[in-house]
Amino acid sequence: MDIFVERIIERKKNIIDYMVIFSIFFGSLFVALLIILFFNINAISAALLIALGYLVYYLISMRNVEFEYAFTNGELDIDKIIAQRKRKRLFSANCRDFEAFGKLDSKNFTDDIKNIPQQIKAVTSMSSQDVYFLVANYKGNRTLVYFEPDERMLNSLKPYISKRITM
Repeated sequence: MDIFVERIIERKKNIIDYMVIFSIFFGSLFVALLIILFFNINAISAALLIALGYLVYYLISMRNVEFEYAFTNGELDIDKIIAQRKRKRLFSANCRDFEAFGKLDSKNFTDDIKNIPQQIKAVTSMSSQDVYFLVANYKGNRTLVYFEPDERMLNSLKPYISKRITM
């Protein structure tokens, strides 16, 4: 029997996201003012303002990020979805290849693991209570992945994780 569990979470906006949105919005107001002053009010300025409006919408919506976790028969895939338009594979590995796995606040999260340079943060927020970590080889590099599996996904992962890894 095939096992397939999927979960999509939305990343919470942080201060950097809000600063970018603020900059885009007020920068576009400044550009709109320049267009109106330079071209007066005519068909060219109207077309430029419409194009500017779409560009602002496009850039601000790019700050909407979701992460999709897909677990299929021992394979864990994590994708990043930007503005529900663009998908990028962040991580993929077989659960049997995990070096370490556990909750972020567990004793398994050692200083050695914290200092892994290749890190992927696929979580709503790092301050969330449900953040787990895993360490695995991805594209030839030892990679630390932060993610938020639900109870169904954790139960599906358990049989595939190596016995040497404590949950």
